[in-house]
Amino acid sequence: MNQLADDNNSATDKSVALLVQQLADVQGDCLIVADENWSQANWASIANNQQCAISLVSNRFDIARSASKAGLSCQFNDFDFSGLAAKSYDTMLYRVSKERASSHHIINQAGRLLKPGGKLWLSGEKNEGVKTYVKQACKLFSDRTNAEKHGVCYRAPVQLIDLQSKPLDDKQYQNIRLVEPAEGSAFYSKPGIFGWDKIDRGSAFLVEHLPQFLARFNRQPQSLLDLGCGYGYLSCEANRLGINQLTATDNNAAALVAAEKNLSKIDNLHYATVAADAGDQITGRFDCLLCNPPFHQGFSVDSRLGSKFLNSAKRLLGADGQALFVVNCFIPLEHSAKHYFQRVEVLANNGSFKLVAMDNC
Repeated sequence: MNQLADDNNSATDKSVALLVQQLADVQGDCLIVADENWSQANWASIANNQQCAISLVSNRFDIARSASKAGLSCQFNDFDFSGLAAKSYDTMLYRVSKERASSHHIINQAGRLLKPGGKLWLSGEKNEGVKTYVKQACKLFSDRTNAEKHGVCYRAPVQLIDLQSKPLDDKQYQNIRLVEPAEGSAFYSKPGIFGWDKIDRGSAFLVEHLPQFLARFNRQPQSLLDLGCGYGYLSCEANRLGINQLTATDNNAAALVAAEKNLSKIDNLHYATVAADAGDQITGRFDCLLCNPPFHQGFSVDSRLGSKFLNSAKRLLGADGQALFVVNCFIPLEHSAKHYFQRVEVLANNGSFKLVAMDNC
């Protein structure tokens, strides 16, 4: 196995490692499309590859930052390839995403960005639909190739021979649209955000008990941080309860686009949307912090994410500030929180989710 694969296999997603291994044989101009599955990639090692000119597009702030620090040409955006010239890449590498619309969008874009005869390398596991994506890409590119099995993962090079006119259904990925997930509620959202077309059940549970949480304060909190904001649902609901100074932050470019749209529609609101990894780019202090933290990176559970968000909450809360997290009942967040906060309380539990309130008051 080549050095690039050795450097990455121990830490990275196995399907990502297959693509990194392939870099040793890639020449010309190569574009890596990196979502959250690439969060543990060794970008310094990838940047040292001398076989090809590598550039990167990522929808994750932390990944784009790490790749840029390693010296790679990188764009952080919501998989917006409009600034890249058509027929400019010999090779594209893409480990399929959790969301079908995202995968279809990127395969469609590869048809525009690849040079004639260029190859789109796809990887993923069978239960993630990679074999179907390979077949769909082959039909779109007029190619015939099969996904090769490597342990539990599959990898395939799909060559652009003749691009067909009918693209894959990407649910109009790039378009932000008004979503009405429940009677009386409407939000702007788009594909590329977890649960983009609905109200997350955990977040809805938090909002149900938000008045109870705010009653714990000696005075109405003036400033709020929505840590991992998604499309901004918690921020908008907090504003309905009288909080008019809001900061919404997320690692995901699509989430920031939608949150900005939703918050910009509220009159007399002082707000900011900030790209950050668990709030690491934010320096202010807040009276109140709300968080529905993720516990997955791509297709894998990552227990370290809870600690990352708790550490940020401790740093970003003011002296009299309080935080409220919602998590699945099986996650022992209240025990972990005791390492960061003096007072920790399970405020509510509905059998599926629990609300954990914490402060140093």
